[in-house]
Amino acid sequence: MFLDFYENYAKENGSPYLRLDTNARNTAARAFYRKYGYNEIGIVPTVFNGIPGVEMVLLEKRLCFPE
Repeated sequence: MFLDFYENYAKENGSPYLRLDTNARNTAARAFYRKYGYNEIGIVPTVFNGIPGVEMVLLEKRLCFPE
């Protein structure tokens, strides 16, 4: 439901892509997003909630628009 909501929102607002991120250590989330067609396009080091050295995986999916 989470992905359906955001994918539909992006489509309704004319976005050809949906981009998400998750913690690089969250292997379950990474596998989940891969299963639904998301590609990992990069890893960015960041400070997350005051914790330095967190790596965020950037994910992207090209959305299909009806003809």
